[in-house]
Amino acid sequence: MSMLTDLAPQPALAAMPPVLLVDDEAAILDGLRRQLRKKFTVHTALGGAAALELLEAEPVAVVVSDMRMPQMDGATFLAKVRARYPDVVRILLTGQADTQAAINAVNEGQIYRFLTKPCPPEVLLEEIGSAVELNRLVAAEKELLGSTLRRTVEALTSILSLAQPLAFARAQRVTRVVTELAEALELEEPWEVEVTAMLAQLGAVTLPPAVLSKLDAGRPLDEDERAMAGRVSAVSRDLVAAIPRLEVVADSIGWQQARYDGRDAAHGVPSGEQLPLAARILRVAADFDAGLTQRPAVADTLAAMRADAGAYDPQVLDALGRCHDVADQQAPPREVAVADLAEGMVIFDDVLTTDGVLLIGRGTVVTDSLIQRLENYASQDRVRGPFRVQG
Repeated sequence: MSMLTDLAPQPALAAMPPVLLVDDEAAILDGLRRQLRKKFTVHTALGGAAALELLEAEPVAVVVSDMRMPQMDGATFLAKVRARYPDVVRILLTGQADTQAAINAVNEGQIYRFLTKPCPPEVLLEEIGSAVELNRLVAAEKELLGSTLRRTVEALTSILSLAQPLAFARAQRVTRVVTELAEALELEEPWEVEVTAMLAQLGAVTLPPAVLSKLDAGRPLDEDERAMAGRVSAVSRDLVAAIPRLEVVADSIGWQQARYDGRDAAHGVPSGEQLPLAARILRVAADFDAGLTQRPAVADTLAAMRADAGAYDPQVLDALGRCHDVADQQAPPREVAVADLAEGMVIFDDVLTTDGVLLIGRGTVVTDSLIQRLENYASQDRVRGPFRVQG
């Protein structure tokens, strides 16, 4: 799965922008449809429940709802639309110029326009046209944001892969676990936790190679080295905080070592459900990866984490256990030559040059540029295969 799947450009809406009209009277819906059908693709629904069912199947730019409907009034319905489909622009039509109804609709549904009935056709056409344009601008901004984020993350992680192969390999391993956890937890928008994992190791560029090697091998650090390693989260947070729209991601990175139970927490560090979900997931994934360097058996690492359960969100830790059942079915690594490497394979062991310099860390996903890099080193007889890979 792509790490930024949820930020990928969405399919364009039809040339005739789709709108949904909601009322409990079929005659009113028929009249509105006749007014709008030359400029819009018009969907109709008799009541809020039917409209919510239709929204599950049809892309819609604008919803126009009557206020007075049985079972579910317009304010309640538009509040549900806002919660499930926040990009859909919402308009309320009412024959009651009642102040409280307007307040409820604005506060609960955050509607775009509040129009009173009967609404002149030219006014309705103009307001729906403006709402469609707002929907288009919101979609365009999301697409631009998604593209910018993808390129920013790719650029930053590419720099990390060149500067610190060990840290880059660990970031990829942790991100894979985070992706599995996001799927197990059925997160609707996993991009934030995945981006958090991908960028959480940026601060590792400040670490000397010897310290990174110790961390990667699970060997103990001296006091100075522990202090260096402890600053990685803050450095990563500060780097990411400078990127617009990633402030929440930066906070999660900064709190990735916080315990769920709040034990020994510094002033101002949240705990429990107040910790961002991305920080809770990242803590589980990072500690799981670190544990495997000391306890190659997955069951042993899980047992050690459960023994210190207060450090972790119990739901996330349970999800890790469920992922373990799938992980056990993974095929064993196989050996391939440089010429047989293919994109998507995962490097199983660290790849070193013939003079002992780390070139690629274990867990790194093979890309076209990585293959070219290995081919260049192999042509100079500075790296020799075969390499063990999975996938």
